[in-house]
Amino acid sequence: LMPVLAINALPASLFFALPAAIGITDVLGALLFVGGFSFEVAADRQKNKWVQEKKTKKHNEEFLTRGLWSKSRHPNYFGEVTLWAGIATIAGGVLVSNVGQMGIGLAGGPLGIAAAMAMAGVSPAFVSLLLFKVSGIPLSEGKYDKRYGDRKDYQEWKKNTPMFFPKF
Repeated sequence: LMPVLAINALPASLFFALPAAIGITDVLGALLFVGGFSFEVAADRQKNKWVQEKKTKKHNEEFLTRGLWSKSRHPNYFGEVTLWAGIATIAGGVLVSNVGQMGIGLAGGPLGIAAAMAMAGVSPAFVSLLLFKVSGIPLSEGKYDKRYGDRKDYQEWKKNTPMFFPKF
């Protein structure tokens, strides 16, 4: 949220002073956002389909190990962090520019650039902290370890499937 707030806090007149050309941070940020969003949506849809199939007795699997869930134990969280990294990359490109520095009241230079990058990076960092240490992954892993931890197939899946970054 912070990178979005920082960009929206800039006076509208400053946007006219930005270069008209699309920069590398714009392209990279858009690719990260679209890729992360798509990954998260695909993972959520796969899980929803798996749950519906389980309810209608189309399979008797106890935990999801197909699709993106065979590449990462938490592909939806990977997508979430990636999309926030995309937003931060786009915002960071604007905030570190001379125009962005002036708009947020910084003098530029190394300290101003570092402050702007921190403003842009705080959201993906915070989302990662929450998912890795507070809610998402610890709760999910704990629940499944308690439920299936003694099963060989679960142990094998957990051993061979990366927790976060997908393995293709």
